Order: sequence, then C-alpha cells, then structure tokens
Amino acid sequence: MAILRFVNFFTFIFWYGTLLYFTFIQAPVLFKSLPRELFGQVQSYLFPAYYWISYICGALLVITYNVIHPLKDYVPQDCVKITVLCLMLLFSLGQGLWIGPKVAELRIERQTAEAAKDQPKVEELSKEFGKAHGISSLFNLIVIIAGMVYLVYLFKELAPLS
Repeated sequence: MAILRFVNFFTFIFWYGTLLYFTFIQAPVLFKSLPRELFGQVQSYLFPAYYWISYICGALLVITYNVIHPLKDYVPQDCVKITVLCLMLLFSLGQGLWIGPKVAELRIERQTAEAAKDQPKVEELSKEFGKAHGISSLFNLIVIIAGMVYLVYLFKELAPLS
C-alpha cells in the first residue's frame, strides 16, 4: 500500500506542477517573447504532451485513489478528494479532446484568412477563437482550482491538526 500512496502522491505533484508551470510560466513567457504565429505553432507542439500528461496522471490518480481508499470505507473528505480528481480528469479530457482541437483549428483558419487579407473573415474567426480560447482557459482554471482543493485535503491528511 505504501508504494501506491507514493505513486498517488508523486503523480499528483507531477501533474499539478506541470499545470502550474505551463499555465503561469511557460505560456506567458513564450507569448511575450515570440511572434503570435510562432507562439501558436510552438503551443501546437506542446499541447499534445500537456494533454497526455493530464490524461495519464488523472487516470492514474483516480485508479490509485480508489485502490487506496475503497468505496465502502469512504469518509466525507474521500468524497471531496475523488470528486475533485474526477473533475480534474474530466475537464482535462474536455480541454484536450474537444476545445483544444477547436482552438487549434480556428488559429489555422484565422492565419489562412490573414494571409488572404480577408479582413471580415479574420474578424469573425478572431471572435470565435477568443470564445473558444476563453472556454479552454476556463477549463484549465477549473482544473487548477480543483487541484488546489485536492492539495488542501491532502495536506490535512498528511499533517492533521491536533
């Protein structure tokens, strides 16, 4: 059981650290330092790895958590923790399988319209891109907040107050 606890803990720390690094360090630095088109291309190479990390870590966390904490033995904090882990996984799946590909498709369409100097199309696609990117950012924020909730409960479990 100790190895499963280690795997669960390490997996969460790795995933959550990756989320925070990608969201608050890597993406903003690249956005500020690269031309917009190049930034989009770089992100299109990075996002698949980012999503796969989320899928693998999320699934591993849900599985190991359920093995460590059998459903029949759940206490209220277990319900909170498994719920936030499932939310993290579900919103990551939604981001990577639904909205992320939509954002990438709109980015390419907008670049094509810009190259063709079709300004009305560029404006239309820019609005669609903004909406899709906003949804993607919201999904990412939900994953980060859910992870923070899990971290708080994990900390309570590791260092209970007397």
